[in-house]
Formats: sequence, C-alpha cells, structure tokens
Amino acid sequence: MHGGPISFAGMLMDMEFCPKCATKLESRSTGDRPRPTCPACGFVFYLNPVVGAGALVEKEGRVVLVRRGMGPKAGYWSLPAGYVEADEMAEDAAVREMEEETGLEIEIDDLLGVYSFGREPQTGVLILYSAHLVGGELRAGDDAQEVQTFDPTDMPPDDQIAFHTHLQALRDWRRARAIVCRPATPDDHPDVVELSRRYREVGDVCLNNSTTPDRAVLLAWDRDQLVGIACVSHQSWKYAANIDQVFVRPGYRRWGIATRLVGQAIAHAREQQMHTLLAEAPITNPILLVYLKAGFRVSGFIDAYYPPGRKGPVTALFLAYDLS
Repeated sequence: MHGGPISFAGMLMDMEFCPKCATKLESRSTGDRPRPTCPACGFVFYLNPVVGAGALVEKEGRVVLVRRGMGPKAGYWSLPAGYVEADEMAEDAAVREMEEETGLEIEIDDLLGVYSFGREPQTGVLILYSAHLVGGELRAGDDAQEVQTFDPTDMPPDDQIAFHTHLQALRDWRRARAIVCRPATPDDHPDVVELSRRYREVGDVCLNNSTTPDRAVLLAWDRDQLVGIACVSHQSWKYAANIDQVFVRPGYRRWGIATRLVGQAIAHAREQQMHTLLAEAPITNPILLVYLKAGFRVSGFIDAYYPPGRKGPVTALFLAYDLS
C-alpha cells in the first residue's frame, strides 16, 4: 500500500562502499550535483525517485476507497495503490494492488495522472490509472481496515484522505465527471469559432456547429468553457456515418472526454439508423486507442494523410464500427 516518506532513503544515502568492488565511495560531482562515486571502478550511485502505481475504479458509479490498516496514516482513506516491484510494469502493479487491497479484478483504461510525493532526501512518483471492473468481490485486504465505495457527492472529508496525491487525484476525477457533453446549439457558435481559431487541429469542419439531418456537432463543457468537440456527418443513402473530428482542449486530455464524445457519436449514429460509423486517425494520435477501445476495427490505411492543422503527410488508419 502506498505510504509516505521512504524509510530506506537515509540508509541508501549513508552507503559507504561500492556494491560492485567494495571500494570506499567518494563524493564527486556528476552532472549538476555531488553523488557517491567509486574511485576504483567508476560506479556512480543515483538515488532515484521510487515509483508507486494505483487505480481509480468505479463500481456502480461509486469510487472504491480503502481505509488503511497500517501506518503511515492508519485509519485514513486512500485509493488502492502501492510500490511498483522491480520486475513489473506500472500497469501490472496497479492491477495487482487493486486485487490485493480490495479483491476486485480490473482492466486499465487510461492514465489518470502522475503525481509527485515525498521530500528530500528522496521523493517518489505515483502513477494513477482509470480502470474498469472485470471480476472479483469487494473485500478488504489483510493490510486494510475496510473497503467501501463512495458517491462523488458524499466522499470522506479531505482531511481524512491519507495522502495529498490521492486527494488531488480524487479532485481531478470529480472535476472530470462534472464535464457535460451535449449536442451543439446555435448559441454555441462563438465558442466553437474561438476554439477553432485558437487550435488549428479543430479545423473548419466543425465551424458550422448546427445540427442538421446530415450532421451533428457534439460539445464537451467544463462549466462555461468549451473543452471538447466532435463532428459527425452521415449519408442516409449509404447508411453510414463518419466521425469527421474529435478534439479535446490541452489540459483536459486523459480525462475520458474523447471517450465520452466518441460514445455520443456512436449513439447518435445509431439513433439515425446508420449501419456503420467510420473514422480515421493518424497512427501517432492517441484518439486511435479511444476508437479501438470503443469497439472500432481497422479497415484500411493510408500513408499520405493530411490531418487538420498539421503538416503531412502521415500514415493513418481507417476504422469502422458495426452498428447493425
């Protein structure tokens, strides 16, 4: 379970002898700071940040939290998280910690955030993922007092959350859940124009933000700020719709907004009784993973694709979603 300051940091800082040849270490300048260095074999000791990993998962719309049974911060609430072992990936560590602490089996969806913790002489990095349930039963692990699910509107008080990294992650999660996605209206046009002028990637395809029988524009809002947009066109005689554009404002990415917009595009195409929803994406664009996770299949590729607002050509994939 993720803890506070690293207890073994002082021991490592007091290392006197080279672990390779047993020669007494000396302090020498390496890079921009003094580091313990072996004068015989040249070994340099780097005290790197430790890495923790965890996951935020919802069960029936409620977030899973663990009340810690061991120090530091015993009795306080935290997300299921812990240190990454030397032989595992961060994603695997998050999955393992979730099962050990809560009994739940999960699959990772996306990166939620990266948070720093600790203080000198050693700091750490906590990598948190969003995930979904695939199995298991909710139960408290051996090092937990209890495990519960909480509604976003009825969370434990901030001073009962064990670590500032977990508190920040929960705030980010609640803010992301408050994002409103809806079809555009004529009143939204100034905001769409402003977004297009500020970010070339939006392109001109979304400037006409009116929803017609042949197209729909879907918007994501953080209170009164437009933070995401998706444009869908369809040709009834082909029974096919196309996602022309998905864009999320920088600073709001990895909040699941693109996933929600793509989900709304799928729902819209289905309401229009389309048989297929098409999309295309450069192979380097993260939206490609959003499409694949949503159930799109790769139907082809092009090596001379010119994405909006960027210099091309680049390689892109064509994708299709079966609505029938």
